[in-house]
Amino acid sequence: MDKFIQSFSHQYLDSSSSLKLTARRKRKLTILGLFLFSLISLMIIISYSNNNILPGLSGISISSTFSDYYSNPKQQNKFEQQIQDHQTTKKGKRTIIFPNNFNHVHDHKGSYMMKDSELVKYYVETMEQALDPEDLIYRNRFTYKLPNIPYTEQKIEMFSDGGGGGGDTSDSNTDMCPKLSTTIKVEASPAMNKNGDLKKILKTFLQEDSFYYRELSPFFPDLKKHFDEDTIDKHWYQFIGSTVWLEQYGVHLMVSRIIYTEKDQGSPKFSLAYLQVFDRNWKELDNVELIVPDPENISTTNNKNKNKKPYGYKSVLYPTIAPIPVYHNSKQTGGRFYGIEDPRIVLIKTRHGYEEPVLIYNSHHRKISEKHFDNDQEGKINFNNYRSLFIGWIWQTQLGKIHLEELPNNEFKKNEYIKIKEFVKPNNNRGRTEKNWALFINYNQRLNQGFDSHVYFANQLKNLKILKCSILNDNDDDCEWEFQMDDYEDAGVLHGGTELININQLLHQYDYPELNSIKDLIPNGREYWVGFARASLKNCGCGSRMYRPNLIVLMKDGKNYKFAYVSSFVGLGIEILPWYLDKGLCEHYNLIIPNGISSWTIEKDLHQKEKDKQVMDYMAFTISRRDATVDVVYVKGLLKALFTDSSSSKHLLAVEQTGFKSVTNVDCALKNSEKFCKIYGETF
Repeated sequence: MDKFIQSFSHQYLDSSSSLKLTARRKRKLTILGLFLFSLISLMIIISYSNNNILPGLSGISISSTFSDYYSNPKQQNKFEQQIQDHQTTKKGKRTIIFPNNFNHVHDHKGSYMMKDSELVKYYVETMEQALDPEDLIYRNRFTYKLPNIPYTEQKIEMFSDGGGGGGDTSDSNTDMCPKLSTTIKVEASPAMNKNGDLKKILKTFLQEDSFYYRELSPFFPDLKKHFDEDTIDKHWYQFIGSTVWLEQYGVHLMVSRIIYTEKDQGSPKFSLAYLQVFDRNWKELDNVELIVPDPENISTTNNKNKNKKPYGYKSVLYPTIAPIPVYHNSKQTGGRFYGIEDPRIVLIKTRHGYEEPVLIYNSHHRKISEKHFDNDQEGKINFNNYRSLFIGWIWQTQLGKIHLEELPNNEFKKNEYIKIKEFVKPNNNRGRTEKNWALFINYNQRLNQGFDSHVYFANQLKNLKILKCSILNDNDDDCEWEFQMDDYEDAGVLHGGTELININQLLHQYDYPELNSIKDLIPNGREYWVGFARASLKNCGCGSRMYRPNLIVLMKDGKNYKFAYVSSFVGLGIEILPWYLDKGLCEHYNLIIPNGISSWTIEKDLHQKEKDKQVMDYMAFTISRRDATVDVVYVKGLLKALFTDSSSSKHLLAVEQTGFKSVTNVDCALKNSEKFCKIYGETF
């Protein structure tokens, strides 16, 4: 409304105009402008087709016992078809999704539930957004859905920390490997490829000609030429996908890395972060607008938690190349990896009570190392270069490159980027390269505080070190050490892969009676996290380098942390793609890289008869193959195998724990991974 009034006043009430308007006439014209704006808004609301509002809630009073509304499975299938029809037949039109808990309106009458039909009015009048008659708008009513896919049985060999006598020593003893070994059985699906249409993505980036494209285009000046010569697939690659399930919106949100290279996918010149949305069936949705919380905008519309401070909403559009501020110099590219590396997406719970997706990534930047000035105030500034760890709040923004550039730069100060912050080790101790980390959230801290105040990193996987970093503000505060096994520092060959999922949180989300046997046995003060690391083995018997996932189980007992289990290479029956499509599997790199855990749910087993159904857990995680794919793999029964199998569960749930100084299980896992590589090379 303010924008409309300003525009109206500028056009009709310019004081420099030859037409001298009286104050009375100005007021009349202002009133006329307000009337016209209201009339136009009303016409949009009235004329907007009810066919483009998915039916659902009606206006009913709400109470403290209000629970989020979701449609039944039959209705959800019907709504899904409507959305897919709209995506297919209304190209270029938006699909606008309000969160499921967008329900409370507070006014002089009290609180009531906003009708679905009122979403249009809110969007046009309160948010002051334009609406096309063919746009589709709805409040989410979709719940998570497992795909109906085949599974095959797979074995995973793991090595425990020793747990019992002799486990608390940093001296590795691989003679113990057979004794520490245990094998679990899970089931895994084939890899489902989710790569986007790079030609479409880059064409949109080129045609939109955003400030971000104009800023970075010197790194890929031949983009138009690549279209003309049809060589996009020789210079551009998409990989390293990481996703989260947005429960309030009923969609998967994915970030992936898109690189430009002059040679092949192993020599990137610049990296971009690409954000896109998939429905619950893993079908990509185009031109999707999510109505997300905006804590900077206080509003009378709130989420269901009446104890939280009211906040407004704003819209974010997907798919998009994320405008993340990065340091770059197109005149100095040798040996530098500019842009966004290894992006991971994770959900944090904010102080306002809602879940917010954030990105964790590495990026090349510089920091001032020395300043030299003479008496005439002329001098020289020296810089050190780093590949550091950052967080990006993708639903929040900042102007310019604060928290990145130390020198003022007027060229970028008015650009609106995603809000970022660098994570720095204690005592401002930046490592030259911060790439080998595994992210996790402390669930007990969330329960005690009601929100997440920190994120945690397994910063070094062998001779374990845990870093704790604040996310409550955007100040460049130093992180602090949560745990250090010892003073040994070396990244080693076991690197971070996916984030780690908190098992306590996973169990807490479900009330199946079958889970009580696990919940009741978890000792007080004990937390578990599970995810996939990745070992990088050079010249081990297949190509110059082999990567595979390594399952890891992180345990916290009191104030101490350890890897209770580390597995050798895990294949999971996933098809391998050769680095060079016209050559063998052991030419150059042979890899499966785990990137992120998309979801982990506990359901009634879909593959059993109704009367025989038991609870089963399903993990979805993303991988990359040949640094050129974005794939999703489902693993069935991993939680069950870890916590109900007689061997592993006995160790994980034991009250007395040792092994907090042991690295033997890591060495055993790496030793057997090398054996895996050698046998694989002899086979292929």
